[in-house]
Amino acid sequence: MSTLLERLHRDHTLLRRLLDLLSSQLDAFFAGRESNFDLKIELLDFIEHYAEQIHHPTEDLIFQVAKNRCSEDEELFERIGDQHRNLEALTHRFRETMEGVIQGEVMPREEVMPREEVEVRGREFVALQRQHIDQEEQEIFPLLEKCLAAEDWESLLSEVPLGEDELFSREDFARFRGLIDFLSDHGNE
Repeated sequence: MSTLLERLHRDHTLLRRLLDLLSSQLDAFFAGRESNFDLKIELLDFIEHYAEQIHHPTEDLIFQVAKNRCSEDEELFERIGDQHRNLEALTHRFRETMEGVIQGEVMPREEVMPREEVEVRGREFVALQRQHIDQEEQEIFPLLEKCLAAEDWESLLSEVPLGEDELFSREDFARFRGLIDFLSDHGNE
């Protein structure tokens, strides 16, 4: 497996972990138990930031090369690229929904967003993210391994937005300090 595919797979592993954390936080919220909204918003901000600036642009560069090598699968790569844009919009919208909860926009009253709508958006967000990751892992990544040669991967490595190998080893480390601390404190729960 190429270095880039290994990196994307590690990203997916962490994103699954973040989705598990978000699901447990949403479960607590919807069950009326204590739920850490700051953590949820930081988590969504991280997913939004990382997906838009690093993860999806990396995949999109790879897919562009793959479309040229495996033209019979061009439609599939286009569809996954469209999913990236849709997921980014969904993440942004759900983060804004959670910020609205903190600001009191979600209450039992009819003139504001009902609690059930927040739950629907949350469950949709988690489900679509997981579905996308699974499709890439099961369908797209094996296709990339088949389509791209070692030279393609080497060339792509110099073009991707992230030169470092670790997800949190960027200058904005402090921006996600609460999330990083939570993940460190809670190991592999």
